Amino acid sequence: MNVKAVGVTAAFTALATVLNLIKIPAPYFPMFVYQLGDIVLVITFFLFGLKIGFATLFLNMGVSMILNPNLIGVVGSPYYALAVLTMILGAYISLKVIKKRKPNTQISEVKTTTYATVFAVISRSAIMLPLDLFFYKYLVAFVTGSSLAEAFDLIIMAIPFFIIYNVTVPLIVIPVSYYIAKHIPSAMDSTLFKHSIV
Repeated sequence: MNVKAVGVTAAFTALATVLNLIKIPAPYFPMFVYQLGDIVLVITFFLFGLKIGFATLFLNMGVSMILNPNLIGVVGSPYYALAVLTMILGAYISLKVIKKRKPNTQISEVKTTTYATVFAVISRSAIMLPLDLFFYKYLVAFVTGSSLAEAFDLIIMAIPFFIIYNVTVPLIVIPVSYYIAKHIPSAMDSTLFKHSIV
């Protein structure tokens, strides 16, 4: 990474870390929270490509673990990074396919955003729902002192909330991230955007 790339990574990591201090509880299940830092992390992948995107994501994870040197930070920070990554996966693949298959065709912003959002919803839901069931089973058992079977019964009842959460996060984050990335001021150094997919 050159100096500019390091600077961008540090700046976006700092911004994501600060914005993640703002946690918006999900009205349907307060145990889940929406975090504004998701948008910043997705924008880095859209604007700067995989190298800076991954660097920012993992640096943000490391900072979160340092700021929260407890079980929540050590376990929750990597889990959060994984959740964001599963959402980025679908959107990134969608945008790369569109760019590759129709390189000289101008596709409407609405259609492109829709494709990216749908693929993000699919990738996040398909990967995170099974992981959520597995992870939270042990978490609930640990916190409540119940057996794994009892904890799993509780988690099964909460499946609709897990589904709603994993669907609504990309529904909110991807369109906002794409719009911001698409309209970043052109005054910025264009060499930073050579791996952009928007």
